[in-house]
Amino acid sequence: MSPVPGIARWEAWWFPPASGLGLAICRILVVLGQLLIFMPFFLPSPAEYAAMAERPLQDAQWLIRLVAEILPPDVRWSPLVRGVHLVTLAAGVTTLVGAFTRTSAALFALGTWFLYSLESSYGDLHHNGILISVFLLCLALSPSGRHLSVDALRRRRRPSSPTTSFAVWPMRLQQILLSWSYVSNAVAKLTYGGVAWMNGYTLQQYLLTRSLDWESPFGLWLAPRHGLCVAVSIATILYELAFPLVLLAPRARPVVLGLGVLFHLGIYLTLNVAFFEHVVLYATFIDFERLADRARGRAMIPVLRAA
Repeated sequence: MSPVPGIARWEAWWFPPASGLGLAICRILVVLGQLLIFMPFFLPSPAEYAAMAERPLQDAQWLIRLVAEILPPDVRWSPLVRGVHLVTLAAGVTTLVGAFTRTSAALFALGTWFLYSLESSYGDLHHNGILISVFLLCLALSPSGRHLSVDALRRRRRPSSPTTSFAVWPMRLQQILLSWSYVSNAVAKLTYGGVAWMNGYTLQQYLLTRSLDWESPFGLWLAPRHGLCVAVSIATILYELAFPLVLLAPRARPVVLGLGVLFHLGIYLTLNVAFFEHVVLYATFIDFERLADRARGRAMIPVLRAA
């Protein structure tokens, strides 16, 4: 019995044959960003985490509540947090080089999830680490160490299939989650703020509050310009609603993703709100395998001409 055409196309979109090179490149880029950018610059230091863990929780996330239920009540959290931070860094390095990739990625994902959850358990909820934590977990459930890894070097002597059908779904899942995150943000703004969210005054209030706290010259420059704030508010809603074009119209990807980089850079410079984890995850929209095939084809042109 032949499969239903729609279901066959759906399965082909999720599980096309691929070498796994694109997934390996995404693994390197995302893990490198987490280790070199987000953990040292946008997450608390081990000492700050330890000091934070000694304070009473204000709005404990479910992972932190689970750990608190498992641990004895008299256990101090600061040594635990320092240990988790150290294990997370070590697992990140081994995930980066692809040594015991599945186990390393699982530890790195859980450690990252724990640190983001702990930071969000003291009254200020952060959403920027959710998608990157999910992607790290997907690395543990996929052949992300098939290429560009220590594991691949160890497997060279073993016969293996040149393609696999399980090397693309982590990128596909991340593409859908990213698109949903932008659309849901726009829907939330319009649901709770209505059309009034785009009247410019809401953005001016955020700009004044955040800019005075952070002393941002860009935010202070933009805040008194009401007309420009209206335009930026409308553009924000339109961009978030239009982001799924990266899935529906692949030719629009360079424009949409390029605007996304400028979008998040502008948010950071004016409001000191960093969602650069989203920008790093834009790598999942790039077809690295096709780029590699084109590069190999160009490299073969002089050989063919000589022949």
